[in-house]
Amino acid sequence: MVYKEYKTDTYNIYTVKTDKFKTCHMEIIFRNNIKKEDVTKRTLLTELLVESCKLYPSRKDMMIELENLYNSFLYGVSNRVGKSILTSFCFDFINPSLVNEELDSFIKFPIEVLLNPNVKNNEFNNETFDYVKERVKKDILSIIEDPKKYSIDKLLKSMCPNTESSINLSGNLEDLEMITSSNLYTYYEEALQHDYIDIYIIGNLDMDRVQKIISDNLKLNILKNHEVSFEINNSKVKKYKKEYVKSNFSQENICIGYNIDNPTLKEKNYVAQIYNIILGGGSLETKLYTYLREDNSLCYNCSSIYQKFDNLIIIHTAISKENETLALKLINKAIEDIKKGNITEDEIENAKKSIITMLNMSLDNPGRIIDNYVFKNLYNLEDLEVRINNYNKVTKQDIIDFSKKVIINTILCVRDGENEKE
Repeated sequence: MVYKEYKTDTYNIYTVKTDKFKTCHMEIIFRNNIKKEDVTKRTLLTELLVESCKLYPSRKDMMIELENLYNSFLYGVSNRVGKSILTSFCFDFINPSLVNEELDSFIKFPIEVLLNPNVKNNEFNNETFDYVKERVKKDILSIIEDPKKYSIDKLLKSMCPNTESSINLSGNLEDLEMITSSNLYTYYEEALQHDYIDIYIIGNLDMDRVQKIISDNLKLNILKNHEVSFEINNSKVKKYKKEYVKSNFSQENICIGYNIDNPTLKEKNYVAQIYNIILGGGSLETKLYTYLREDNSLCYNCSSIYQKFDNLIIIHTAISKENETLALKLINKAIEDIKKGNITEDEIENAKKSIITMLNMSLDNPGRIIDNYVFKNLYNLEDLEVRINNYNKVTKQDIIDFSKKVIINTILCVRDGENEKE
């Protein structure tokens, strides 16, 4: 693979030339600090822009053109990375040389869609706007029906109410109702002016030619020099709290949030991930899975999530209400066992192998390869070989030392009954 950067005053182009894939993957990434009041607009705009544009004013027109481009695929997705939001407009297409087509028609397509939306008199086409708005509304409502997503959302809003960690990218209904086709277009223009824009493309292409096509068609003249942050310093607590949230779910959902107290860079990037896999983020041999399901048959599934840029670990499981006390006791046992060093070399090696396998598998996916380069550029992510070597260097004592920085903040139980706090 040959990596190359093309820097300009207003946006940057990053290319990865490889003959490993018959298809190509292109991402146009909008990046800025996340604002709670704009998240719902961002979600709606992301979906609306890939639905139609001036040249292809309906979804049908858009789909016909994608078929003409040999079943290419265009989609948009947003991710919160700590304090920032990254919105990626992704375009998958066949290598034009395999079908005797011009490269220009493929590279120009996503640029045309993003720069020339279906707008008249400074507002988006109302028919398309209403359709996408209703779809976003259904997505927001669906969170209420998903026990795990709903529970984690409630936990983060409780334990991190004043930080970006509590922001749900789906948005909320109150903000959605306030959005019009006119004020959404205003937000679109603001994003073009204030978001950093980076373009990544991978494939067996003439990348100098790719760069020229992009530069000739993507004309942006506004300079950006503000800082976009990642790290969130969520405050730890002296005494944890326990809350009950009323629901209609058939099982009680338990979510527990933990702060990570002042981790080192090594711990953030390497030790924490190994710790999390041993605890509950890996195979069916994790401590949580063993204690709660295999040994006591309390649940179907239990897992832990490590949120690197938030300095958080979240545990989730679903149980019968009468088993709450035992489940909490076993979760605490899993946490305390690691602190006491009750982990085997096999557990550590299996966690390392799991991570390294996932890293190696990322080389078989164009989108994952692009992800690696995105975080290398934004967060100084080390090269794959260096990361694998650093994971292998993590010791049992490193894991024990890190585990002592994992501090419980909030226990949230979502179940039948009234809302309560302890």
